[in-house]
Amino acid sequence: MPDIPQNPGQVSLGILIFILFPAVILSGCMAPSPVSNDPGLGTVVPSGAAPTPAGDICSLDHLAGRGDEYLSNGDSCYFSTHSPLDFLDDLRMRPHLPVMVLSVPDGWITRDDAELLMQEIDSEIPAAPVVSPLSSYCPLEEPSTVGNEALFLLEGYRTGRYPPRLCSLYYFKPDRSEVWSWWETCGRTGGIDDKDAIRILRSIYPDLSAFPSEGMPPLSIRTEPADDGWYVAFIQEGSGLPILSARCYYVDNNGSTRFTGVVNRSIMVLPQDFSPRRCS
Repeated sequence: MPDIPQNPGQVSLGILIFILFPAVILSGCMAPSPVSNDPGLGTVVPSGAAPTPAGDICSLDHLAGRGDEYLSNGDSCYFSTHSPLDFLDDLRMRPHLPVMVLSVPDGWITRDDAELLMQEIDSEIPAAPVVSPLSSYCPLEEPSTVGNEALFLLEGYRTGRYPPRLCSLYYFKPDRSEVWSWWETCGRTGGIDDKDAIRILRSIYPDLSAFPSEGMPPLSIRTEPADDGWYVAFIQEGSGLPILSARCYYVDNNGSTRFTGVVNRSIMVLPQDFSPRRCS
């Protein structure tokens, strides 16, 4: 058979394909080479995954974080984007994990919120307890109830600060009958009781938020009813003397306040005998 002339270029191309084909096959079975650390090459993100921030401070997950994180970061993001009823629903969703709350914005719980919370106070549905990062007690694996947490929120509304105690379980002993009585006589109609009067004064004079306190010297609050409001005294108790100082106010049922007197010297009257009406 006569020899068939061959094109040298075709021969070279065939040899090249013969060499490369096994290399391509083998490369599919080999582990991928490490991604270069060169910033110019970027970072490989797996399909379906997106980069996420280190922590979402606007979520309930953040409120269930460590206490030392709370003292530095606070709770302002969550509570500026969630209502008290939103928060109660979140507590209901994860009853076995305590939620840390250091403070909430002033006026966060409104009268309209209080009306809705009153509808929940008898609920026995499990809910997460609320604990301050300042508390030495943490109720691990000890759920609260929706009703108890609604009462804890109502106590925060009435006293003007939330949380009103260091923990919603150990330090808080609510009286449902007293809360119903308050709602029917004051809360529903917009009238005030002694806790409302204290809350109003604290909103005007932020330094009064330090009362009461069992620190040294002890700080206490005395109230006395009037026909159309309340007399309130904020007392700094003494050490060896009954009272070091006191500031006295009157709050009427419309929420108006007036300063009624001050004691800035030691007086020989026990705190429980001090008259907020007379400021003496």
